[in-house]
Amino acid sequence: MSRWEIQTNPDLCTGCMRCMLVCSWQYEKQFALAAARIQVSVADAEIIVSFLDDCVQCGLCADNCFYGALIKKEITEEAS
Repeated sequence: MSRWEIQTNPDLCTGCMRCMLVCSWQYEKQFALAAARIQVSVADAEIIVSFLDDCVQCGLCADNCFYGALIKKEITEEAS
């Protein structure tokens, strides 16, 4: 499985929670926002996107973001 660096642009986030639902389904086999490894919250009219420690940076959340708020960039390891 490829590893990705997930970049966020909260200004483009609509708060649809699609990223959280797809994450919770992939890893917990349930559609439950609390079970997602990515968390989207609203504080003082500002959207905050954060990743929990158990996030494996699979990029599934970015693949399912319709608004460009999550972008994945492949992590390449240089040979030494």
